Amino acid sequence: MQYFFTSLKDIGFNGDIVILVSDQIEPETKQRLTEHGVILIFIKEQALQFTKKYANSRLWKIHSLPHKLVFALLNSGADKIARLGRYIKRFHLISGSRYCFYYDYLLANKDKYQYILLSDVRDVVFQSDPFKNLDQPDVLNFYEEENTIEKSFYTSYWIRHAFGAKALEAIKEKMSVCSGTTIGSVDRVLNYLENMIITQARITAGLTGLGGFDQGVHNYLIYNNYFPGSRLTANTDAEVATLGESTSIWFNDEMELVNHDKKVIPVVHQFDRFPEMKLKALA
Repeated sequence: MQYFFTSLKDIGFNGDIVILVSDQIEPETKQRLTEHGVILIFIKEQALQFTKKYANSRLWKIHSLPHKLVFALLNSGADKIARLGRYIKRFHLISGSRYCFYYDYLLANKDKYQYILLSDVRDVVFQSDPFKNLDQPDVLNFYEEENTIEKSFYTSYWIRHAFGAKALEAIKEKMSVCSGTTIGSVDRVLNYLENMIITQARITAGLTGLGGFDQGVHNYLIYNNYFPGSRLTANTDAEVATLGESTSIWFNDEMELVNHDKKVIPVVHQFDRFPEMKLKALA
């Protein structure tokens, strides 16, 4: 977490920072984070371990019908998002259930914020404020990677397992969109999270044991027009650079990562794929 928080401090960010942590987090780490004003959402380690064991057991493969029945029972009524969220937290790995925790916190605190960045932590650094160029009250921004879905092994794998070969065929020539970073206004992000929760719950039987599958859901929803009016940008052209599949990167004289127009990119995701970038993040 060092790179994430050090870089935020270096750019003078003064907004809220909220992260999900195990309730068994090391006391020293907990103290240092709280001293710097970081808001911690605690997730029971016991629950995290159960989802891992369930995924590894492959029981979800033979529980297909029960999961479908549970979804049918939960997917109705005014409080269905809360009920589906509890269901996902019970059976899904944290890579998928994190969207439920995001939703719970944001729904309870929506009046505090204008814009939200949903972000991974381990491999993200900041070069400037990610919200500085947002000037619209209603925005939802997604960020492409550098391969099509067809050429992105994991994205295509997740989509095929979640939604079937036909669904993959329909969007395979689209650019893969990273689920590790999403920026938007509060209401738009809440709507995005609701759709992520409902869809994940609907396909629990097909995805429970696949870590990272949320990116398959993310891409399916985007390319099936669940978020009309959202903005999808090419890699490095906006607030986020996703470096996992990049073949080259550019720096200015200040050793900041820049795009083709030599503009500094606020958020650098997967920076650790480039060892030289990792060293710069420590500087």
